[in-house]
Amino acid sequence: QSLFLHAEETQLPQPFLMREMLQSLHHLHRSAQTCCPSFSDLVTELYPRKPYAVEHKVLAVLWHLLGNMTSSGSLPGAGGNIRTATAKLSRALFAQMGPSLLNHAASQPPHIKKSLEEFLDIQT
Repeated sequence: QSLFLHAEETQLPQPFLMREMLQSLHHLHRSAQTCCPSFSDLVTELYPRKPYAVEHKVLAVLWHLLGNMTSSGSLPGAGGNIRTATAKLSRALFAQMGPSLLNHAASQPPHIKKSLEEFLDIQT
């Protein structure tokens, strides 16, 4: 398991946290099915202990994925379909955050909020 799951955010330097997140994002780009640990697993494990850290760090990744995903489910310049992993991450965040996830999404561009609602199967 990732050291990220077992360490307190205040004990890890910012560059280390960003490197861990970028490595996980790289895995998402390569293959949504083999990403281990996946962001959704990190959310489930870490959110109860560090909700602010998850909201601050992982939401930025979710907004990036939702905002840049092409209609085919990939990110520009990256191979592989990340639609399944993005949907799983969206649902994991919603399971932990509830409606506050939608409140955060309200401050994003409309296409990001709409994509999130589609992944969560929420009718607006």
